[in-house]
Amino acid sequence: MRKSLLAVLLAVAMVAPVFAADEGAMELDVKVGFNLMSNVDVDYSFETVSESVDPAFTAGVDFFYYVMPQLAIGAGVQYVFNSEISNWEGLKAGWTNLYAQAKYVFETGNDIFNNVYPLVQIGYGILRMDPEDWNDVDSNGLYWGIGAGTTIKENFVFELLYSNNNAVIGDPHGPETADVKYSTLQLKVGYKFVF
Repeated sequence: MRKSLLAVLLAVAMVAPVFAADEGAMELDVKVGFNLMSNVDVDYSFETVSESVDPAFTAGVDFFYYVMPQLAIGAGVQYVFNSEISNWEGLKAGWTNLYAQAKYVFETGNDIFNNVYPLVQIGYGILRMDPEDWNDVDSNGLYWGIGAGTTIKENFVFELLYSNNNAVIGDPHGPETADVKYSTLQLKVGYKFVF
């Protein structure tokens, strides 16, 4: 199975340069999305609490520069709107993520789904909490995401990513601090401007 998948990927990679973007091309993607199946783990020294998080809207902007006809690197910013954490008395949390990213584009030759690409992101996540008495963030932390996407009709993009945010918070009811890990499945749609 792995050998046949590798053979298919190599065949696509050999054909891709015929259709791929020009080296030095740039693109700016404006995206909106939805975080689903979200979960937060809060790890205190004496226990770990795991709770589900309500779905959240997201908005962001990504920039890519093609260093090779198939390989694009860039940066992005994403705002995850506050959403409620189950069983935590109306506590809401959201993130602002700043990241570097890379994608490798496989052209399909299809007029509708023009290409597919694996995508990786790594950067810094800034935690926001509401109400404010919970907003004692001792340190923000690592953000990472991995997934895949496609370009539809030249300019529309659709992406699916699994992502993870980390932070350290203080307890408003005591001196304890806790490590926080937020994981989610991101669905994004957007519009791509090519330069």
